[in-house]
Amino acid sequence: MNDVYSPAEDTFLLADVLEREQLTGRAVLEIGCGSGYLTKIMAERKANVTAIDINPAAVEATKKLLSVEKSSVHIVQSDLFVKVRGKFDLIVFNPPYLPEGDGDKIAGSDTRYSGGRSGRKTIERFVIDCAAHMSEGGKALILISSLTGERAVCSLFEENGFAVHVIARKKVPWEELIVIEARCRL
Repeated sequence: MNDVYSPAEDTFLLADVLEREQLTGRAVLEIGCGSGYLTKIMAERKANVTAIDINPAAVEATKKLLSVEKSSVHIVQSDLFVKVRGKFDLIVFNPPYLPEGDGDKIAGSDTRYSGGRSGRKTIERFVIDCAAHMSEGGKALILISSLTGERAVCSLFEENGFAVHVIARKKVPWEELIVIEARCRL
């Protein structure tokens, strides 16, 4: 599974946040399902989950993880919202958020980690289309790093009609992980 993002500190922080969410019967979209770790948690909590990833290996890993439960999770290969239909009560995204710096090998060009030069390349695309896939009263939970630029990401959401709040933080040795909740104001 070297080409699939494996659960790490960021995944576990999002899992902790999801433990506080009422998921039973809710329509949930996970973008970037990776190994399927969060998808499985949400399915076990009786959410109606659609899980997507651009990486075909991640789609297969998620299907394999969930086949044991004969899950009814809908799993699709898609670049962000391209193949997503419908509206969701909750959209969960752990994007590639690490910036590529001059000579910096933090993320390199590995699409599991690299969010482009600023760390926000994929996040910017996500924000533009997110509201169109939210049900009334819905929200998005997105995880970023302090290296991504918390204020810049919050401003991006605000400029696109969202109210944002930081709902969780976790300091790890090389960065701070941040979970942002975004609700559409329009």
